[in-house]
Amino acid sequence: MKHKRIRYDEIVRAKHGDTEAMYAILQHYERYIAHFSKRRVTDEYGNLYVFIDKDISERIESKLMFSIIFKFDLESIPPELLTETTE
Repeated sequence: MKHKRIRYDEIVRAKHGDTEAMYAILQHYERYIAHFSKRRVTDEYGNLYVFIDKDISERIESKLMFSIIFKFDLESIPPELLTETTE
């Protein structure tokens, strides 16, 4: 199964403060974030429960938004975008 990629211009819009673009990026990574936010808890009877820890989920989302806004370098254009403009 081929995964849909986030468009470069959408990341640029999110970096410049477009809340809809940021929301679209968070929606794109929603399943990934949920997978890594799972906690396993065993009760006093030995039953195992798996749930999504909202605190961990929010931390991952915050880290993603921080990385887009403060660490994404607009000067480093992806190679596939460079080849599209030269052809």
